[in-house]
Amino acid sequence: MARSKRIEYLAQLTTGYDRVLDIGTDHGFVLAIALENKWIKSGIASDLREKPLNQARKNLKGYSVEYIISDGFKDIKSDFDLAIIAGMGAYLITEIMDNAPQGNQTYLLQANDKIEVLRQYLMEQGFKIIDEYIVEDKFYYVILKVIRGDMSLLDEDIYLGPILKNKTEALPYYAKKARQIEKILPHADQNRQEILKKMLKIYKNI
Repeated sequence: MARSKRIEYLAQLTTGYDRVLDIGTDHGFVLAIALENKWIKSGIASDLREKPLNQARKNLKGYSVEYIISDGFKDIKSDFDLAIIAGMGAYLITEIMDNAPQGNQTYLLQANDKIEVLRQYLMEQGFKIIDEYIVEDKFYYVILKVIRGDMSLLDEDIYLGPILKNKTEALPYYAKKARQIEKILPHADQNRQEILKKMLKIYKNI
């Protein structure tokens, strides 16, 4: 089984939940690790396409897993207490979360880009970030643990994370973001420069 720090980390975060839905499961590795270690009791592997779902079936053979072809939550009828949406762009995750069920489920969200867009969306759509994690696996990946609820975020919370900003392990990530902004700042148009300058100040202040 292909292993990565990101996949391992996501799998560990399922500890304490019974039935986990993995949207965009791909090869099913997160569920496989979680089930192998008995961190969860059963899983739901979901994907938009048949081919990756068949691959997941091979990797999850022998485990208690339901397989569903679905566009996000749209065809998910089974109960779950944790859903994982990981390895996608922030905008795609927001589109998927538009159809999240009304209930007390928990969500693990890991966007490959524009984490600030995802945080802004969650605040505006009645979701609350209850924890944040960062893992370095060639790149830095930020994982949000989310439930339904109200939250109010300042600009620095949108970019740094309301919880992540208090974790020392995030400091190298913030430093890297600042360096990236400094590199692209001279080449941006005037409107974009104003946004980048604000972001740079936030990352440098932390």
